[in-house]
Amino acid sequence: MSRTAPSPPAARTRPTLWVEVVLTLALITLATILLNAGVFWLLSARGELERHTELTLATARAIRAQLEAPVTDREKAWRRALLGFRRGRIAISALWVTDRDGRPVLEVVGEAPAEPDIGLRAALYGREEHVRMAGSRLSGRIVEVTEPLMIGGAVSGAVRVAMPWEGVGPARSGLGYVLLYTLFSGTVISVFGYALLRRRLVAPIQRIRAGTARIAAGEFGYTVELDAARELEELTRALNVLSGSLAEYRQQTAEQVESLERANQELRQVQEELIRSEKLASVGRLAAGIAHEVGNPLAAVLGYTELLAEGVGDGALERDLLLRTRREVERIHRIIRELLDYARPGTGAAEPVALPALLEEAVHTVRPQPGFREVEVVVEAEVGLPRVRAEADKLHQVFVNLLLNAADAVAGPGRITLDARAEDDEVVVRCRDSGPGFNDADLPKVFEPFFTTKEPGQGTGLGLATCQRIIEGMGGWIRASNHPEGGAVLTLGLPAEQA
Repeated sequence: MSRTAPSPPAARTRPTLWVEVVLTLALITLATILLNAGVFWLLSARGELERHTELTLATARAIRAQLEAPVTDREKAWRRALLGFRRGRIAISALWVTDRDGRPVLEVVGEAPAEPDIGLRAALYGREEHVRMAGSRLSGRIVEVTEPLMIGGAVSGAVRVAMPWEGVGPARSGLGYVLLYTLFSGTVISVFGYALLRRRLVAPIQRIRAGTARIAAGEFGYTVELDAARELEELTRALNVLSGSLAEYRQQTAEQVESLERANQELRQVQEELIRSEKLASVGRLAAGIAHEVGNPLAAVLGYTELLAEGVGDGALERDLLLRTRREVERIHRIIRELLDYARPGTGAAEPVALPALLEEAVHTVRPQPGFREVEVVVEAEVGLPRVRAEADKLHQVFVNLLLNAADAVAGPGRITLDARAEDDEVVVRCRDSGPGFNDADLPKVFEPFFTTKEPGQGTGLGLATCQRIIEGMGGWIRASNHPEGGAVLTLGLPAEQA
């Protein structure tokens, strides 16, 4: 089952440089507005708290001054003074007086604590003015001032004044004006900054980008002229150097391609000459082989016929000479027939062939031969071996020839193994014998026509050459080698039939 290759992930869409600049300036402006507003609010809050504290202190000191004034009816005068301050425009959240022991004497607003707190102890025992911030944002914050009452040079009590503080709001602090001013100034600065960045940064980068696109499109040698910051000018110079280098490289490549084409043309001419020379050499070797193989039996036939023509006067000798002549003529006929088999092209009637059955058939064919009486022939075929597309008769001839050559090499008790395996897209057959193997000097020549290591008259030297021609005609290959453990190995490969 075929699998579709996963498509590469889509590239993320990134914002343009203009958008990045605008967003950056907007974020800087917003951060500036918020920081300025926060700092102004903190400063306003601190100033307002100081002013509110001063107001509370001034009120407490004024009340203390009135309470310390000599009067005949102190309680009545104190009440009248405190009520006067209560009715004023100042908001008061606590206003009461205690004696020297901290017990409440007069409570106009709020109640004195049952036990003296830190402010009362500071005023009664330390004769000090005490100021503190009390409360919280949820319950309400107040500025609390405790003053000692000094009558006759001695502490006679204490007065507590507390005024609520609501903090600083936008309306009171002028925060809205600050925000408006900061927004306006930030916008002006952002617009100016954007215009400046666009001129000094965005526009040069766009020109560099356009130049890079032209160079990427193949316009090598194109240069970008730029008047910008030093870094951008250095980048432009590097881009121009790269463009020039690419132009030089393309010119060199074109010259090299032209040189390679000329070299290839010369190589093709030399190759054609070598092929013609090799063909002539092959024809010469073939002719020499034919002359040698046919010349010997032909000379014998001529000698026998001369004897018969002279008349030997012996009937038995004449019959023997005729039989010898017939054998030599049959030898010449066999040589010519094998030579025709070697030169004859295939019929092209290829069909799917099961190699295990064909190997068994080849073994069955050669089994009656005398050379196989003491030879063990083993066929080892892989289970599920694919078929090959070939001409069955010619492939049968190849296997028979390989077996006969192997039996001649063993020459006595031995073993021949036919091993068939599937390797990649091929079916490989190895024919190994237990003979002495090939000489290293003979290996390059074993497939040449008329090359043989057998005794004269034992073989024509066309067997392996014919096998090579048949196998290569089927789109395969054949090689000869020696096994590391001894013996010769002839290996052939054929394309496997596609299911």
